[in-house]
Amino acid sequence: MTKFLTLCASLIFSFISVHAQDLDEKYGIDFLKPGTVAPEIIINKDGAKMNLLEENKGKYIVLDFWASWCGDCRKELKYLRSINRTYADTDSIEIIGYSFDNEKSAWKKCIKDSALVWQNYLSDVPMRNSRVKRDYHIGWIPTTYIIDKEGKVILATVVMEKVLAKLKEIAPNVRPDYLPLESLIAPEKKKKK
Repeated sequence: MTKFLTLCASLIFSFISVHAQDLDEKYGIDFLKPGTVAPEIIINKDGAKMNLLEENKGKYIVLDFWASWCGDCRKELKYLRSINRTYADTDSIEIIGYSFDNEKSAWKKCIKDSALVWQNYLSDVPMRNSRVKRDYHIGWIPTTYIIDKEGKVILATVVMEKVLAKLKEIAPNVRPDYLPLESLIAPEKKKKK
């Protein structure tokens, strides 16, 4: 019986790994390669220009490209909340959301309703015209990059499980957040009793 369960677990893991690989092969064939210097992202913050990566240099950056109108992006938010809870007390890992929303009000509402407490910025141009989209070779969202402390890409993927695995490599002594899935739902979205 033990051999059977081991075989089943192995087959399931293999299927998940192949499926995850297929998604990156389908949507991320042109991503920036590991070792590439991550292009700087200039944002408007409080009426001034800011170099986003330079401001966070010396940290690992989980750079998530998303939009509130993107269903897959919304599904991914539970993982980002878990990552934030796990690494919030770690000074070496920073989550940054970069949204391609068309409507600032929709973006702000999503941040509030989904309890996104990490850094979040909004593109000032539509996704199709975005220099950031071109610089990071984004053909699909959500797309996540992990950038090292020196500003180089170490991972580019559309598969959140790969992000979680890479973060475990980066910070092996940090205990991952294993809270039940319902705790990953934004507080105001939980059903009232």
